[in-house]
Amino acid sequence: MRKIVSLFVGLVFVLTSVKAWNDPSKSGVSGNTGSLQLKAANCTPATGRKILEFNNVSALIETGGSMWQDRSKNDAAYEVPKGSGERVIYAGALWMGGLDVNNQLKLAALTFRSGNDFWTGPLSTIPGTGNINLGYLDYGPAEIEPEECVKYDQFYITTRQEVEQFNSWYECSQDPDCDVNVDFPGYSIPSSILTWPAHGDQGLFQDFYLAPFYDRPGSIPGVYDPQNGDYPWYDLAGEIDCRTNRKVTLYGDYNMWWVFNDKGNIHTETGGDPIGMEIRAQAFAFATNDEINSMTFYNYEMINRSTQELTNTFFAVWVDSDIGCSEDDYVGCDVERGLGYSYNADAIDNDGCNGAQAIGANPPAIGVDFFEGPYQDNDGLDNPLTTDISLANANLGIPYKGLGIGYGDGTIDNERYGMKRFTYFDRTLPGNIYGDPGIAIEFYNYMKGKWKDNTPFVYGGTGNLIGC
Repeated sequence: MRKIVSLFVGLVFVLTSVKAWNDPSKSGVSGNTGSLQLKAANCTPATGRKILEFNNVSALIETGGSMWQDRSKNDAAYEVPKGSGERVIYAGALWMGGLDVNNQLKLAALTFRSGNDFWTGPLSTIPGTGNINLGYLDYGPAEIEPEECVKYDQFYITTRQEVEQFNSWYECSQDPDCDVNVDFPGYSIPSSILTWPAHGDQGLFQDFYLAPFYDRPGSIPGVYDPQNGDYPWYDLAGEIDCRTNRKVTLYGDYNMWWVFNDKGNIHTETGGDPIGMEIRAQAFAFATNDEINSMTFYNYEMINRSTQELTNTFFAVWVDSDIGCSEDDYVGCDVERGLGYSYNADAIDNDGCNGAQAIGANPPAIGVDFFEGPYQDNDGLDNPLTTDISLANANLGIPYKGLGIGYGDGTIDNERYGMKRFTYFDRTLPGNIYGDPGIAIEFYNYMKGKWKDNTPFVYGGTGNLIGC
């Protein structure tokens, strides 16, 4: 796994509605964490939470990696249309895992956050010379102080409109033919721009460049200075070509930016060994007059701060979708679109259960589009794309349409994976290989497209060779 990976996930609300089972009472898993005791930073669990409700969706997000679940009420918290009481997702989270040079599994994931695998804040990037005041004799890479976890337990919220206004105000202030007192009477720079976390703490060996910002020509190069026109980096001028440029800017009309990691303490959700991953996250939305108004989007820039590269690395978005009642929903995937979806079993969701509000007639469907996954390894080629699934199945290394972007577009090494696997688990199936993952290897198997017992998913029946 490369040092930096960027994932782009879109959550699409489809007008026609799913909910799988939730188990908020699941006990914390046990794992071999004895070797981690001396490595853990002793951060406390993150508590920051904010509802993304800029458009037609109301979605609860937590800084500690949990999404769409109101743990204080044991209730679903992804509502469309907002204010309707119709909730279609119970919970969600980012999963990641891979093997180190010793073939040992490193993994971080969440389900219902009965434990913690993620904490807030950026990790250190390089070994220091040692500072006893920091509590470490050797302050090495992928470490964090508990105080830093607390400091970053928050969302940094901006809107494109306020940044556009700031940019216009500043350009007016530099134009002798423009009077800010006339065009921008009483304007002051918003605190969201003044306090933007553009830089990490160099004394703690954090990355100097943290949250993305526009470095205006003429200001101090490389240093965030809003007084001289720098701002949280929305690509206002449309200068970034995502086909050739891997820089991550801010997206949406409304954006929530935060940073979290998997090294702040012992992994009590999965029992997995930590990776040393720093995740720079965005949750954002657009206000439009079309279907995008009922969508939310998420971007994750993941940086491996450890000293070891990972192989056989997988990333996944886990979603516990609940279309009103959780007991009558189905899940599936559209291979050509690279879309996972969930929908109600019949045309009327009239079975309010587990305290959920029934939606009634014409329940909607929910879709999750993993449309910009990690970049494919550079090979110096513009790899082709096929619409012939038989070629893709022939193991020729040709991705099928819908499973990525950048293939066959004339640009070398901009290919990004899409949905490579679609996996589900369900407590109602017989046997214990189909249910909730409890330990790190089971999370990892699900990401690989295998059941908990390491047997592969197959087509038909229960999806298992034994149950077909």
